[in-house]
Amino acid sequence: MKKIIIIIFSIIILLSFFLLEKNKNHKEYIDFSDTIDTVKKEDTETVSIGMISVSGDNKGYVAEKNLANYIAKKLNKNVKFIQRKSYKEINTLLKNKEIDIAFLSVGAYVLYDDKKNLSLIAKPCRGKSFYHPVVIAKKNSSINNIEDLRNKDFAFVDTYSYSGYIFLSNYLEEKGTNVDEFFNKKYYFTYSHEQSVRQVANENVEAGVVDDWVLQYLEKNDPELLSEIKIVKIFDEVSTGPIVTHKNYEQKDQLKEILFNINKDETISETLDKLQITSYEETTKENYPILRGEEDAS
Repeated sequence: MKKIIIIIFSIIILLSFFLLEKNKNHKEYIDFSDTIDTVKKEDTETVSIGMISVSGDNKGYVAEKNLANYIAKKLNKNVKFIQRKSYKEINTLLKNKEIDIAFLSVGAYVLYDDKKNLSLIAKPCRGKSFYHPVVIAKKNSSINNIEDLRNKDFAFVDTYSYSGYIFLSNYLEEKGTNVDEFFNKKYYFTYSHEQSVRQVANENVEAGVVDDWVLQYLEKNDPELLSEIKIVKIFDEVSTGPIVTHKNYEQKDQLKEILFNINKDETISETLDKLQITSYEETTKENYPILRGEEDAS
């Protein structure tokens, strides 16, 4: 019995050593479902900034955190940088006033139920201040139009993503059907535009809907992946998502000044280039769609 215990103990030691050595060479993985630098909520010397990852990868996370650090430094504050897996989670944190500044998607903004208590600060430009929802399929797919998508496995991004869900859902309803009926409930949420492209390219799903910004991003960063998909349909343009604060946020005018002049500062130019942001400009509620049944939140 004693000999068996010694053998088991030796095996445990060897396994622990093996895992330790393996982890030394393992690149850190960012868990976007709970990425947060923890500080005390009541710390008035800290600005909390929330956003969803543009690319869904570590490289994107680093650039986005650099941008948050830059803004906080310009505001003369420490930074609490928050990322969440879904757009809805950012909305919830914003509503609960756990975020001072939020980088919202169009869908997250139009679905926000208390817009009258938000201030629109700016919207990003990536050579243009709008984007297009785009339906994509595998390059060699027989899918060539929207009707061909019926009963196919399909990738959406997020229920709060305008280009990645809301627009196509509304489009189908206008055609007398709905998402569940049209796709026969064979659809999934990837929580990342880039991940949706990958799911289509790898044939895990037969098609998906994303925004054309991710295609622009992949053209520069992963052209091989981009070459695996084709565009089925490009829909009308939509204004880019807003950066917002609460109405009573004291430094909102200073924040506007920072964003409107950010493209003139060479110290942040590399980060902006990685995010494909050329500048920020003014935005108003009139730039964003009003969903059916939504009351004017003026």
